[in-house]
Amino acid sequence: MAIINCSECGRAVSDKAPACIGCGAPLAQHDPPSAFNREPHYTITPPPTPAQLRWRLALSSLTLVLGVIASDAAGRHGGGRLAATLAALLLIVGLCWFMVAMLQSVQARRR
Repeated sequence: MAIINCSECGRAVSDKAPACIGCGAPLAQHDPPSAFNREPHYTITPPPTPAQLRWRLALSSLTLVLGVIASDAAGRHGGGRLAATLAALLLIVGLCWFMVAMLQSVQARRR
């Protein structure tokens, strides 16, 4: 049992109570928290168009290539710790973005 605040009057009441004992406002009954949401979540946004997916793939590929080039340049010229960190960050972001873009394009083809 937990104590929650009424949304109407702010009084502390039990989460098991059907209504606030101060003002009588009905309390929202919440399900116990779970680690996973098993219900599907539908959005109202349309799926990305093929042109948007191509742009995402192109930009993610460019980011990945720039990360590879920057990490190679930082290694050859001894650019320092900051340059190596930024190059590694650019490489990781490009790789993750590329994988997400590829998964989105594969899902779009299956529809």
